Amino acid sequence: MSYSITPLLTGVRNPDQGIMTYQQGYGTAIWLPIWAFLVRGAENNILVDTGLDENELITPSGFLEETGMEPKSIIECLAEQSLNPEDIDIVINTHLHDDHCGNNALFTRATFYAHKDEVAFCRNPHPLDHRYDDYFIEQISFTEIDKDLEILPGLSVVYMPGHTVGTLSVEVETVQGIAVITGFCCNSKNFPANGPAVCPGVHVDALKAWDSIQKVKNSGHTILPMHELSLRPIPA
Repeated sequence: MSYSITPLLTGVRNPDQGIMTYQQGYGTAIWLPIWAFLVRGAENNILVDTGLDENELITPSGFLEETGMEPKSIIECLAEQSLNPEDIDIVINTHLHDDHCGNNALFTRATFYAHKDEVAFCRNPHPLDHRYDDYFIEQISFTEIDKDLEILPGLSVVYMPGHTVGTLSVEVETVQGIAVITGFCCNSKNFPANGPAVCPGVHVDALKAWDSIQKVKNSGHTILPMHELSLRPIPA
């Protein structure tokens, strides 16, 4: 079974590179795209993350002019793919930071998957972590995962802790081979051609985050970093 993968641009922020790369790139401004990933097979429409809450959709000045790209609400993004929220069968939340689950409530027909530790943490987050808001999951009944799992033939989740307590990477079989949606927040700068991958700049455990990103880099798969500006669709 092979799938197509279409990144959907649901928002953009403009922090500095150090948010992505631990102890590197601080003070270098970047565009930070907020993607949801539409994964389509012969029988299923899957969303990997639901993106930024459309009420927070503010495009920073200069982004459209510099990139030619325009973020849209998740409903508009899906409409461009001839879909609406009721057409989504499965939602996988890689983790539950607000920009990855902001539109969960729209997908009333979908089966939701997330790691059990991530769900528990979102419902009772540590005071230091401002990126969680259980408002975005209060109406969601999750299928809670506690191990690597093949959800559908050719579509699997792999536990990658460190960025958050319950981060999941998603491995997708495509016509180009296996593509991995990292789950943890990173961009292309985290994956230099030579040497080890760079630990994500945001993490709850830097050692686990470093181990997880090395697994992804060394997997031999096509890597789709969660916040890479240059992502393009992988067709069926």
